[in-house]
Amino acid sequence: MRHGRLGVLFTLLILVGAGLLGSPTSAASRNLPAHLSLAPDVKQLVTVTSEGWSDTRAQLRVWRKRAGSWRLVRGPVRVSLGWNGWVPAQRRRQSTGTTPAGRFGMRYAFGTRRDPGTELRYRRVDGNAYWPYEPRDPATYNIYQPRKARTTHWRSDYVERLADYGYEYSYSVVLGYNLPRGVHWSKAHRQWVARKPADTDRGGGIFLHVKKKRYTAGCVSGPIRDIRWIVRWLDPDLTPRIVMGPTAWVKRRF
Repeated sequence: MRHGRLGVLFTLLILVGAGLLGSPTSAASRNLPAHLSLAPDVKQLVTVTSEGWSDTRAQLRVWRKRAGSWRLVRGPVRVSLGWNGWVPAQRRRQSTGTTPAGRFGMRYAFGTRRDPGTELRYRRVDGNAYWPYEPRDPATYNIYQPRKARTTHWRSDYVERLADYGYEYSYSVVLGYNLPRGVHWSKAHRQWVARKPADTDRGGGIFLHVKKKRYTAGCVSGPIRDIRWIVRWLDPDLTPRIVMGPTAWVKRRF
């Protein structure tokens, strides 16, 4: 009997070591929506979770709520994070290589490829499109710009020409991190500007996009087939949200 128990224990240790049984954290991730407090109108959910704050890899899962119950519809999918791992969204700072942990809206999408058929507002970008996060220009900070106006003074390290990230930005979802309010078109400056700018210390351009490199600068990136599927699947009428961070923290926080 004793030898039998030792044999079972030995087998379990092998399975755990091989990752076949998974960890308590991964098990919790598989039923994460049950632990979250979400608004009743949220019917689509994306979760991106890992075990620790320093992780640069995570698991993405896609959920759909029907008749009051959440059902997993895609995943887990292995995705990449910023080179410095997670940080709580309110503590994130620009150019730190961290991915903000928190709960965010999924407002609209853009891509260097044509619209895959999403219900989100979708912009197909060309060689004139930019995404600035220039602290010296708060009015345009963290706002998509269809062109670079003559009046801009964006430094090269604080703006992305979106077409330069062709494959990575094949399909991208803009996450609701540090976005400005009151965005409107300025005829005088020929730019989109904000009445209430974003916080210029916290950085911008946080997207869910296609993976090309091992790490990101703070975004979440995944395989193109999965990102394209998500972009096509998202529906603003179902109030999609993304919740991301270390699993234990997410469960306590939300």
